[in-house]
Amino acid sequence: MSQVSDMEVAEGGPGDVPDFLAMFHDHSSWLVPVQYVNLLETLEWEEPPPIVKRVLRHVRAGQTRICRDLLTRVTGGSVLTDKAPEFAPPVEEPELYLHFLVTRVRFRQFSTAALVADARAEAARRGARLLRTHCWAGEDGRMVREYEQLGFTATLEFEELRSDGSLWPGWMLQTQV
Repeated sequence: MSQVSDMEVAEGGPGDVPDFLAMFHDHSSWLVPVQYVNLLETLEWEEPPPIVKRVLRHVRAGQTRICRDLLTRVTGGSVLTDKAPEFAPPVEEPELYLHFLVTRVRFRQFSTAALVADARAEAARRGARLLRTHCWAGEDGRMVREYEQLGFTATLEFEELRSDGSLWPGWMLQTQV
């Protein structure tokens, strides 16, 4: 568990899934060109959307991190793995990869900083010298600049082919731990 400002980050569990998905839903209008269906309603589907399947898989694997404020409200979440996504170029050194960093809009600045600080601490604990992530390249690079303010360096611009045939513009970012 780590703490930055008034935020505390700890491992997430099954009870955090609705909050995690609600944050994705809240941000979907600017994260992707087409809004997600109501993700909370999909938990009962036989075939939930891929994002729901991924979040559930990471929760079961103990890879989710949940940020809470002093009132214990969930304000953000992320996933930490020692494996980068397939589209990420391979690296020669041990790394930790930060996936799915999402926050409640109201707590964005503090929650993002707390989740990144937690990822750095976890990388150091695991002996990884490199922390990598990726983010959306839209909105004139606003998210890229936010990660750079947290100590990341943008290293590679890319486009990922989505299942609907569209391209998702992104940036790979990294920082040394």
